[in-house]
Amino acid sequence: MRRRVTLAATMLIAPVLIASAPVATSPAIAQASAPDPVGALKRQLRDEHGVRISETTRYFYGEKTSRSGTRINGRLRLGRSGPVAADLTWRDLPAAKPHRVIRVRDDVYVSRSHHSGPVPDGTNWIIYPEHHRGSLGRDLAEDASLQPIDVYDPALVKALLNCSTSKPVPGGRLYRGTISYPALRKAAQGTLVNWTSGRPITARSKGKVSWQLWAGRDGLPKRLVTTDTAGTAKNPLVKRSDTRYTGWGSRPVITAPPAGEVISEAALLDYTLDQNTPIPEDSGNT
Repeated sequence: MRRRVTLAATMLIAPVLIASAPVATSPAIAQASAPDPVGALKRQLRDEHGVRISETTRYFYGEKTSRSGTRINGRLRLGRSGPVAADLTWRDLPAAKPHRVIRVRDDVYVSRSHHSGPVPDGTNWIIYPEHHRGSLGRDLAEDASLQPIDVYDPALVKALLNCSTSKPVPGGRLYRGTISYPALRKAAQGTLVNWTSGRPITARSKGKVSWQLWAGRDGLPKRLVTTDTAGTAKNPLVKRSDTRYTGWGSRPVITAPPAGEVISEAALLDYTLDQNTPIPEDSGNT
């Protein structure tokens, strides 16, 4: 009889409990509500979509911080395969002089402020050939960033998330992880270049990249902080980059500079040689 009373009481109370108790979230529902960075990125890789970035990079030697670094502010126009155009301003730290770079498809233009020698009047931009862009074209002009991780490569982002730990944070989710140079090379599309040597990373390269990636509730990257450690020495060279992403889905208009304001690197070299042509020795006629 006592058991029946208990069951009866439970039956009477049950409707109230069902109505007032919070509904437990199943693992499947929780998983579905988590951000999906890969899917979110794929939806942004569309013609005319864009994003704005702000980045600071610092260099370390062992435990000592160098005063050198780079600060970048820029806009990117995206396409189906990633950034197709960039317009950015960068400055080397601690110097305060800014330089501007514009990339449209495969053409990279650098403001005349970056050239220390003479430049013809009316020339404001220098265009460099693809094989002679150096780190400026290889790193900065490609995606307005010095990050070792290409956040516009969904396959790479997916590979990194698969070896990340994550936790919810206000406004989204934080992902953390570390990957070796060879593993990063294997996961990425295209060639990865070692920032200390300028040479491609191979299966035998020594180094690692640690990351913290903040994704918003929509899954899109909000901030990426990486620590890029080259080699395995006791006091290695370290590059720390901190990038913030805003304005996803914006439609930036990025165009090449006016043709009349542009000079090629080859033509600039000829102009410089002409300006520096030595005066012939006096033959005694003057």
